[in-house]
Amino acid sequence: MENRTTPSRNMERWTKQDRKSLKVMTKEGKTIKDIADALGRTPASVIYQRGQMGLNKVKAKKVKTAKGKEVKMPESVVEPTPITTRDKAKEMSAAARQIARANGKRITMAMFFVEDL
Repeated sequence: MENRTTPSRNMERWTKQDRKSLKVMTKEGKTIKDIADALGRTPASVIYQRGQMGLNKVKAKKVKTAKGKEVKMPESVVEPTPITTRDKAKEMSAAARQIARANGKRITMAMFFVEDL
């Protein structure tokens, strides 16, 4: 059984400096685990705080569909960026929903399997 240790700053309030560091590390493309280790927090608290700060929002670009309609697409779908497989799957689902809505359709279930080639 793995011996887990509690992060050093578990259950402490986030300071302005913590938030500033989180923002910088997120922009640098650091992983959740790396950020959590650097700040002495749990990965769950880092994810939650990023959401509270609006750092989880996906930037979108307008692209034209085959029928010529303009649809907002997450940049990582149009231009690859270093993100996790789960995040990419979420963005792909969102993009598929946007395309379906632009064509008067809806997606009731979508499954994506991401494999390395």
